[in-house]
Amino acid sequence: MAQGARQSSLFAAEDFTVAYESFAQANLKAYDFETIRTAMVDYIQTNYPENFNDYINSSEFIALIELIAFLGHNLAFRADLGQRENYLSTAERRESALRIAEFLGYTPTRNVISNGYLKIDSVQTDEQVFDATGESLANVVTQFEDVTNPASYQNFLAIMNSIFQSSSQFGSPFSKTIIDGVSNEVYRTNSTNNKTSREFSNKINNANATFSLYSPSINSTTNAIIEKTPDPYSVVDLLYRNDNSGFGSPNTGFFVGFKQGTLNFKDFQIDNGLPNLSVDINSDNVANGEVWVQTIDEIGQVLKTWTRVDRLFGANTLFNARQNKIRDIYSITSRENDQISILFADGRFGNIPRGTIRVWYRTGLNRTYNLTPDSFNSIGFGVTYINRSGNTHQARFRCSLKSVVSNASERESLASIKANAPRFFTTQDRMVTADDYAIAPLTASENIRKIKSINRVHSGHSRFRDIYDPTATYSDATQYADDVYLYENGITARSVVSLPTSLNGTQIYDKYVKPMLSDPEIFNFYYNRQGYSSATHDQFKDFNDTTDGITFFNADGSDNNVYRWNQITKGSGTCSGYITYNSIIQRMGQTTTSVLNKADINGLVEFIDAPYKSGYISSASVTAGGSGYTSTPTVVITGKGVGATATCTFANGQVTSVAITNSGSGYDQSTNISITGGGGSGATVKGVILDAKTQWVKVDRLYKDGLGDDDSAGAPTGIDNTGKGSVVLGSVVGSGSRIRRLVPRLSTDLDVTTRTNLVSKINNNNSFGLRYNAASQKWILIEGANLPVNSETLNQVSNFSLQYAGDGSSTGIDNSWIIRLNYGVNEWEMLTRKTQFIVGSPKKLKFTNLNFAETFSSETLKPLRDNVKILSINPTSETDPNPIGKDFQFNAYGYFTYADGYSDPHNVRVTLADPDNDGYPNDPEAFERIVGSRTIKLGTKTVDGFDYSVQDEVNGTSVVSGVGSLHTQYNRIADLNHLIDPSTTNIVDTYVLLDSYNTSFRNWALYDTRPENRPNAPTISELTDMFDSLNSKKSISDQVIYRPVKYKILFGDLASGELQAKFNVTKTSNTTLSDTEIKQRVINLIDTYFNIDNWDFGEDFYFTEMAAFIHNNMIGEISQITIESVANPNDSIALFEISSNSDELFLPVVKSNNISVTGSSIANLTTVGENITGSVSTSSASSGGGSGSGGDGGGGGGYGGY
Repeated sequence: MAQGARQSSLFAAEDFTVAYESFAQANLKAYDFETIRTAMVDYIQTNYPENFNDYINSSEFIALIELIAFLGHNLAFRADLGQRENYLSTAERRESALRIAEFLGYTPTRNVISNGYLKIDSVQTDEQVFDATGESLANVVTQFEDVTNPASYQNFLAIMNSIFQSSSQFGSPFSKTIIDGVSNEVYRTNSTNNKTSREFSNKINNANATFSLYSPSINSTTNAIIEKTPDPYSVVDLLYRNDNSGFGSPNTGFFVGFKQGTLNFKDFQIDNGLPNLSVDINSDNVANGEVWVQTIDEIGQVLKTWTRVDRLFGANTLFNARQNKIRDIYSITSRENDQISILFADGRFGNIPRGTIRVWYRTGLNRTYNLTPDSFNSIGFGVTYINRSGNTHQARFRCSLKSVVSNASERESLASIKANAPRFFTTQDRMVTADDYAIAPLTASENIRKIKSINRVHSGHSRFRDIYDPTATYSDATQYADDVYLYENGITARSVVSLPTSLNGTQIYDKYVKPMLSDPEIFNFYYNRQGYSSATHDQFKDFNDTTDGITFFNADGSDNNVYRWNQITKGSGTCSGYITYNSIIQRMGQTTTSVLNKADINGLVEFIDAPYKSGYISSASVTAGGSGYTSTPTVVITGKGVGATATCTFANGQVTSVAITNSGSGYDQSTNISITGGGGSGATVKGVILDAKTQWVKVDRLYKDGLGDDDSAGAPTGIDNTGKGSVVLGSVVGSGSRIRRLVPRLSTDLDVTTRTNLVSKINNNNSFGLRYNAASQKWILIEGANLPVNSETLNQVSNFSLQYAGDGSSTGIDNSWIIRLNYGVNEWEMLTRKTQFIVGSPKKLKFTNLNFAETFSSETLKPLRDNVKILSINPTSETDPNPIGKDFQFNAYGYFTYADGYSDPHNVRVTLADPDNDGYPNDPEAFERIVGSRTIKLGTKTVDGFDYSVQDEVNGTSVVSGVGSLHTQYNRIADLNHLIDPSTTNIVDTYVLLDSYNTSFRNWALYDTRPENRPNAPTISELTDMFDSLNSKKSISDQVIYRPVKYKILFGDLASGELQAKFNVTKTSNTTLSDTEIKQRVINLIDTYFNIDNWDFGEDFYFTEMAAFIHNNMIGEISQITIESVANPNDSIALFEISSNSDELFLPVVKSNNISVTGSSIANLTTVGENITGSVSTSSASSGGGSGSGGDGGGGGGYGGY
């Protein structure tokens, strides 16, 4: 005890009790200047009251206290700030966030540069290369695709093969792979001037930027196309891609890669290697994924290339070192302003670098932007190469961008790092769970606005057979049914352009009118209504009528004055040849004055084979010989046809045989063959009625108007300069076939004069119509005074008539218009007459997940569309059980949508089959041949609370031209890009909305609106490249398909006609807001309601929900809001529900001229709050569905308002 007491006495200042007692009086909560100063004064007053009492502000001691308080405040602030920087959620400095993210194993994304491919359009060489005819191609600019020179492709390949190495000739690539169904082949040139980077300048948003070309390479591990590792001593490689869609496809041809940015390198001399060595690249904006590390010799030749890994510790490094035997590894640490540090291994699981280390890196702009094809035209570069003779030559290439590139993005923001790093840590650097697939893709790019992943196919599929997907999302699907019906529905579609508008007449034509001219349902109307339908089908003209465009030849099959087809060559689905008339080669197309002017390019020609007539009696058989015949009886043939004669023989009083002596023509199954005279009775005969084989064919090409080159005597040969026929047809037609009928094409544009006059009428606010003159193959303008009164009744398709077509009496009787524009004070009303062909199935088929665009069959790689085939086994008519004899195909065109926005899965809109996908059908009579004069009844069927329109012959009330109980084949064509690996068992659809696409599309919709400038969503291939780094993180059993999301525009003039709407707002009597302010408030609330963060992909819109939201935010200002469909203004519930596909997101584009504001409604109380008690009688909207302030305490949406 003595020792303790002694030490306590001698070392009192260090006694813990003294320290504790002194701090017991301290205010440890003080940390800023005022509280620290006050705490220090209180402490002195408490503990040293007698030693110091000078507390005036001028005291030197107080000044010292304040100085200490200032220092304490500063230290407390710094300590707090430093502590905050140690936590990701509170860190303010990017450097701190990067450090913490690295600790969590997360690598923030640096700026991503634009990366794409330029298609080589032409090549030129100074080498003497010869074409197939022996002509020199030296110094000749040779196009990859030249429609004026059929030999251009072969000449192009001849030059390219002279540039390629002998072991890498076209067809024998250096390396190849197939990605998303597109063949990719790398060809190696024999180049000598091997610059590592070929730079060029171009503009991005009107600002100059540097780009560089690179040689593509195939990564054998990930099966992706990447940039070849920079090497000054390497040769130039070119990429050849082929998507099997023709030379004009943007994905077919030779390509060179390009990237934005400048490629640099820095060398480090490491004589004494150290573990965990780090070297710094102190350049700003080093792009993500644009770093290569090499060991080189003294002249710069590459000795080895190092492999980048995410990190140099953990299981991955151990696996690489032991299993893959990869020890030359490094990782990258990002620093401020996208500077980087290269980290090497410690010598245990990775090698220590020694010698000269070269680090290649590319710096970018650190911006988010899109590159459009119109800004990348005719980019040139040159290659010096050694030909097979050992001589040096120069080759020049011209290339251009063919599709939008939208993969550039800024560096990952601080907020994004804070959000993604903890999420990434939870994924443990792998993608297994649903949360992983929702989080991991966000780490691949900063250019992601919204993302959603859906597991489409569960585990359990056999690896030993192909996965069959009945929804046809991933593989083609075929279904058969025998309950299908087909009918036509004539409609007058309505859309508007609200006024005032910033668009002039030319822009209105380009944006609205011109697309109407190529509408497939206007093609349906033209071929099924305007003079080309059977009289048994409706009151219009038959295909045999010659008064309006149709030309009919030798119906009796005579051999005189016929147009004969002479075939020269044939291929798969095409043939070439020429037409003769009495052995004279004929001119075709618009340059001739003969009837063959209708056989212009895209004109339809019907050919007929021997015996060149329809409805002829080929034979007759005796079904009953009768009795009592003593002399040869007479054969009498009666029916619709003409010219048929026959004789018969008899023996033992019975008719034994009948011989057809003249087969006649025009007969059908009602034909009667009877036996008269001869003294007997009871003999009966049955005839066989046949039609000569016919086929409709489209004219694809005319060379020198079908005449071909001249011979030495100056006479046409019917042959072009390649040995093919001067006429190319869209199907194979045998020699000797004759032209039976000609149907002129439907033009998809106006001639210059008509277009000028139309634009003038729009600018002068004059109403007008457009009719089509089939004889001249031109659209004709109809003056407003010659049009009938603009009424719903007269505008119906059933009132279309050619009787007064071209009438100029200003009496309003010309109802031959197909397109009509009516000027009004508030809007241009646009009407189009169309024919919808509807295919439906009440039970066995559902038409969902349709693909209406041209795609390529995953099996045949041929361009196809979703289609319905009416099979050849179906009966010809109710009275004729014989099969129709051929399949008739209809292409899927659109969902069958009701006025309220609901898409009926039991019905689908189809169009006449179009094998070339160019808008022109291959059989204009398909509907008539199937339906004839038959009709069906339509009724309503209720399933799960939904009403469907289906064939109902018992209770149906609507009679339409159509036929039911058809045997059909429904073919759903999967997108080639969606093909799956049958060895995988989990298929994950990841829907991606890029921030760059979101921004550019919204800017276009709000400010530009020109159709030619409408931004395109990224392709699946581009998204796959963007997320390529995630392939190593997913489960081996998973296949991820990255799908682009696109916008579905609602309500405004930019929306499709059936989605255009007008909002009718009734303001309260005591509101102080002007009409303009109310409109703007409604627009702002609609935009807020559709905020991208409030919606997911594929959700449905309900007007009642939006109306309730608007009411809740405008209490006391409006009493009612209704929605009125522009296309169906008299339907009170139209547009109450709008559905979207799983890859769509709604975007409303509403302007003030889409909203109408009226005075207060007498039947509605002023505000929602006033409606809490009592019974309120509300008036329904005058038109359209509505929502008004309702009783029982709330306003909201409701049918007709409430």
